[in-house]
Amino acid sequence: MITFIVGAMPLDEYTKNIMLKVPERERMIIACDKGYFHLKEAKLVPDLVIGDFDSAGEELYKELVSQGINVVKLNPVKDDTDVEAALKYAFDNSTGDIVILGAIGGRLDHTLGNIALLGMALKNGRKAYLWDRTNRVQMIEGGQSITLEKALDYKYVSVFPYGGLADGVNMEGFKYPVSDGTIEGFNTLTVSNELIEDTGEISIKKGYLIVMETKD
Repeated sequence: MITFIVGAMPLDEYTKNIMLKVPERERMIIACDKGYFHLKEAKLVPDLVIGDFDSAGEELYKELVSQGINVVKLNPVKDDTDVEAALKYAFDNSTGDIVILGAIGGRLDHTLGNIALLGMALKNGRKAYLWDRTNRVQMIEGGQSITLEKALDYKYVSVFPYGGLADGVNMEGFKYPVSDGTIEGFNTLTVSNELIEDTGEISIKKGYLIVMETKD
């Protein structure tokens, strides 16, 4: 099962196809507030719409209820963003990876908040991604390793520590390899690396590491 969470940013054809490639029986789609409109445009019906409807309005809420679509209406005075609320719903009601779409760009505070949610997923035993045409973002923690594939057509790979030092970082199969390195942030040393093999492996012994696959 893959859970897709759809945020407020528009979905292009590439992003829509990420969902369409997964058979309906193997996916759950959660729309956050006006993310519903992007799904509607793509002719995709969400399994759930969640939000305070501050951006989409009360009329949308009534429309969804009248169509029999599952809705969770949140209090607009809350501590969580709509995407965080959707993520917590996914923890309780689905298994497998979580892919967050329409969550990069626009307001920078929301983008940074969405990156932080990748760590929340890890702490709940789940793997989450932020994904769009030019970026795929994930987070790993101490003791984990991931394999990236050149076939995904993301030219660059950048890594950043999150919440402190990232110790024991290894990057194999890259133009600029890293061996048991410590990444402390506050510089751009680890921006725009490139795969030189068909696959590359990134691992970390201690801390948290944001891994961004990007292209122009």
